[in-house]
Amino acid sequence: MGNAKEGFERWHQAVEAGDLNRAVEEGKPAADIAAAALGGAGLAKGGISLSRKMAEEAAERARAETYRSNLQDIGEWGRDKNLAPESFVYQKLPDSLTRENLQFEEFKNLTRTHMDDMTEEQVGQMKRIRDDVPMIDDNTVVTKVMPYEYLDGFMSGRNTQIGGFVARQADTGHLGSQNLKQTIDNFALDYEGSKFTEAAANGQDRYLIFEGRLTDTSEDGYLDIPMGSRFGGHHKDGLPCTLNGFVACRSDEILPEYKILKDGRYPEHRATISIVEDGIKREVLMFDEKEMRFIPMND
Repeated sequence: MGNAKEGFERWHQAVEAGDLNRAVEEGKPAADIAAAALGGAGLAKGGISLSRKMAEEAAERARAETYRSNLQDIGEWGRDKNLAPESFVYQKLPDSLTRENLQFEEFKNLTRTHMDDMTEEQVGQMKRIRDDVPMIDDNTVVTKVMPYEYLDGFMSGRNTQIGGFVARQADTGHLGSQNLKQTIDNFALDYEGSKFTEAAANGQDRYLIFEGRLTDTSEDGYLDIPMGSRFGGHHKDGLPCTLNGFVACRSDEILPEYKILKDGRYPEHRATISIVEDGIKREVLMFDEKEMRFIPMND
């Protein structure tokens, strides 16, 4: 009976720790030992069924508790952010975390972790969660933060397309009027040679933000998730890119990111570019599908 006692102790420890997979696995040998102790094929079979059912029910209760705990943490986290109801965090994350047996704070830390610093288990968990985020298509409103210095290129017509790293407005819309320092932290814009950090160092507090849909995003080879080899991707962007599909936020945000490849995509008609200066957002340009360029907004 010593083995049975040890087995049940391990099972209880797994349940209390919220380790769902381990709870089920530890319940199986414990059930077999208990059934054998009962004696008789009929009793043994009944004991196995009963004990396994108990293990499965306990695991389900632990799973429900994980879901409840994460739902509460996510609600408290997003309460003052004015996060969109259609955001990935609200729409998908509670179920994703429950499936992967991850706590919300642990997940947040992993979004900021480079793929090379993750264990194999963490890579698998984060890859599956990132796959839960909806892909951008022609109906998705996207955002892109850009240096203020790009304004002249868009106004003159030299720049007509949007490329590079983008995000869904559903996940970033609540950040659109923050100051430059906050924006650098939110989007990890402190990379080498960053015009954002240069502007901040010079005492400037202004940047641009694009908001709108992009055309032909479903064509092969034009849009991807910036994931590295350990995540099944081919991207090799340097730091601060995590190569795990999430921005390495220096703030308390969770931002799935995407990357437009090749030359970029034309915006949809009436997509806008705004100046955000000293935390005040002002629309200045609108994309015109007839002229195929950005034109000044009407006052």
